Amino acid sequence: MKRNFTLIVLLVLVSPQLGGCAEVNPGYSIYDSGKPGVGISGWLDNDTVVFYSEQRAQTKPGTQGPPPVHEAGYYVWDTAKGTVNKDSSLEDAAKVCVQGNVVTFLRKSHTDEKKWLVVTREKGQETVTPLMKTEWFNRFSCRYYQEAPEWAILNHETLPLMEGHGFLDWSSEQEVQPRQNRRIVFCQHGHDEGIKLSIRMRQVFRSTVRYAPFKDAYFLYPIAYVDPQTEQESPVGLWPEGKPVPMWWLAPDGKVTTEEVPYMPFMRSGSRGFFPTREGVFMYTHNTDGLGKPGDAGGYISQNGKVMKLTTGMVEQVSVSPDGCKVAFIHDPYDTMYGKDRLNRITVKATNLCQETDHVH
Repeated sequence: MKRNFTLIVLLVLVSPQLGGCAEVNPGYSIYDSGKPGVGISGWLDNDTVVFYSEQRAQTKPGTQGPPPVHEAGYYVWDTAKGTVNKDSSLEDAAKVCVQGNVVTFLRKSHTDEKKWLVVTREKGQETVTPLMKTEWFNRFSCRYYQEAPEWAILNHETLPLMEGHGFLDWSSEQEVQPRQNRRIVFCQHGHDEGIKLSIRMRQVFRSTVRYAPFKDAYFLYPIAYVDPQTEQESPVGLWPEGKPVPMWWLAPDGKVTTEEVPYMPFMRSGSRGFFPTREGVFMYTHNTDGLGKPGDAGGYISQNGKVMKLTTGMVEQVSVSPDGCKVAFIHDPYDTMYGKDRLNRITVKATNLCQETDHVH
């Protein structure tokens, strides 16, 4: 299936809560794949992103059960050429992971439905191996392991990094209580002693750590504020008024550098996420004014001490291209009550932060 994409240039008005705080930049183009979005698997290159989509059929009021689904499957969107094609080779695939020229996914065995196989595609070659353990998986390199990797440590909460970089450990052999807010330990590959980072265990979720290929470094951000003087912790999700949000870069050699995102009023509450790009920090918030009222919810870019709103609505499943320029995401306009007038407008979109447009409409 081939489908042309739609180019939307959004002129976003500043909501009352953001007046005087977030500068609106209408110069970034928002590209719409036109396909309903469920999940984004990753980028094959700097222009091509893989995502899962399914179209839900319209149903009459009073119909029991969920609406029928059709056109379900994995799609390949070339954002440069503007084409969206269904990838039939990923039929019945599960947990598709894309990291450049490496693609992995799970598929049930044809001879034993209780067993799963790992399919790995790399540089035109495909290999099939048995799935040993689902947790022996590296989400940065998209690889599964046949033997216990170095980071599979009993009673430790670890996060494997790119091959050869080692892993992060949220645990400590010295802990009396397993959730004491100790420092995260960086265990370099081939080194016996780990490096205690300045970042605390309860400041960062393992699931929110990002890898930026364009910088060959890891990007971490806090989900809870810790006072640098008193070390007092704020509840998860809340951020003290006026306090900038630190973003940490971890290099493969263990060096940590910090940059800051300015405080915004929507940070007082609600879920949010931050993603590194070549042009600054892309972030989203789900802080709405109620059902069908997006309010502050949307996608933003933080550059040079300023925050600009790019799009209004619910932004989820964010994925950044390897060069750090393009950002793909699932966008829900959240402008009406959830139903037929909004359901199929929840689509996969993208923007190129390295290229601004000269006009809006």
